[in-house]
Amino acid sequence: MLFPALLLFSVISILFVPFIPAVAEWLRPTDVAPLPVRRNEVNNLRYFADSFRQRILNMPDVDFTKLRLLQTDRTVSIGDNLNIVHQQVGGGNAVDYHPATLNILQKTNGIVIFVHDAVLPPGSQTQADLFAASNLTVGEGASLRACSAQGVITLGAETVVHRWIDAPCIHVGSNASIDGRITALTEINFSTNSRFVRAGAPDMRFGTSVSTAEAAPPARSFRVRHVLDDGAQQSPQAIQNGDFVVRGPYLIRSGTTVFGNIKTYGDLQLEQGTAIAGSIVSNNNIVLARGCSVLGPVISQNDIVIGPDCRIGTPDAPTTMICRKLSIAAGCIVHGVITTQDGATVIPTETNHAT
Repeated sequence: MLFPALLLFSVISILFVPFIPAVAEWLRPTDVAPLPVRRNEVNNLRYFADSFRQRILNMPDVDFTKLRLLQTDRTVSIGDNLNIVHQQVGGGNAVDYHPATLNILQKTNGIVIFVHDAVLPPGSQTQADLFAASNLTVGEGASLRACSAQGVITLGAETVVHRWIDAPCIHVGSNASIDGRITALTEINFSTNSRFVRAGAPDMRFGTSVSTAEAAPPARSFRVRHVLDDGAQQSPQAIQNGDFVVRGPYLIRSGTTVFGNIKTYGDLQLEQGTAIAGSIVSNNNIVLARGCSVLGPVISQNDIVIGPDCRIGTPDAPTTMICRKLSIAAGCIVHGVITTQDGATVIPTETNHAT
């Protein structure tokens, strides 16, 4: 009986050997890197807008140079789903549009092209996809499906965009809601209490940006990786070098500069004036106090709260912010792309961190 028992034990031991590294990693995770994405990784949110713009510009009947020279205020229909509006509204008053033009805006599955500056009436419900060859102004409380402009788009207060909006520069009014994506070639200005799901631009400003923090310095090429246990606290030095992986929550003290990346298993909180010359990643919440700056991606599996006057990324190196829900205070500037699951809100004052 001894020999069969030894044989059985040997077979079981041999079968278990390949699982030893996995069990060891499960009992005591080590991680191999604090962040698996590049510092300047940016998602292409402008796919739909670029496709729509190319479709318009490649139409044989659409030549804006010639269309602007026509002395007419007609709305021309080309087929069932394409309409070109030549009319110029006096003083930017959408009420001056012909009733037939206003009716066309309410048709579904259509495209409306404005040759000159366009104005949507307050409270209007626009179902067509819009393309403005110049500027586009949307009245207060208006609702639109999707739109693109070659000039500046100005959204009034409490406007709603259901799919996407794109232009070189966009101004978003207070309490406006972008249910889809908002993208700009150069700049987006969000007013307080405005909301969006996905946004992307080289320069995104939230509220009035007067004393926004300077960009974080670049990280050093050679860095040491530090693995810290749950309950670890930051050392008293104001300058921290290396990448940090923390198996629990972590607090960065006020005025600290970290030359590297940070990844935590718990909440990650940055006190006032902190600068991170890399990325920050958390399995839980991320909270930035006033005047913080982060050079690389900011990624949370839960929520992110950003206090006033913070800066994420740089104009020369846009980055990425990903989370479930985002609350960002007035005075912040983000360079790159913001992707949320449950939406982002621009708050006028700093959110209570305890809440």
